[in-house]
Amino acid sequence: MRAARTVHASRWARSARVTAVVSSVLSSGVLFGTVASLTPSKRGFDSSTYTTVQQATVRNLRPVMGVLLPTSVLANLAVFLTADRHNSSARRNALTGLLGPLSSLLLTARWELPMNSQVLAWHPDNPPADWTATRDRWEMVHLIRTATALIGLSGTLAAPSTQT
Repeated sequence: MRAARTVHASRWARSARVTAVVSSVLSSGVLFGTVASLTPSKRGFDSSTYTTVQQATVRNLRPVMGVLLPTSVLANLAVFLTADRHNSSARRNALTGLLGPLSSLLLTARWELPMNSQVLAWHPDNPPADWTATRDRWEMVHLIRTATALIGLSGTLAAPSTQT
């Protein structure tokens, strides 16, 4: 009976690691892709173009990231909970893997979602006069969120190689 329980736990841990890697790679990739490609372009947009592009980006990514980030947090939590307690490197990597997407999720909930809601309420032909301040804040939070996700990804990718 104990052997069957161990096999089941091992399969569960393996599934958690695969889910953590896939969801962390995808969510970090979406965040990094936005920083690397879209953010530099948006700096040159006029207010109407920026509003139209940002609204489309938010609408397109909200359902995707609404699944990927929480999945990454939960899967990395499972990896942390199943990490070898006698292997400090495994625990440290798993903790880094958990804290990265968790930080990204908290930044999203606290700052980005409210800003996204503001931008979605704007009319593209008449955004507020201070639209660049919202854009600049969004980009700063997004850059920090991307960095936390990438740091977490490094832990997620290292954790499987250091677990038993």
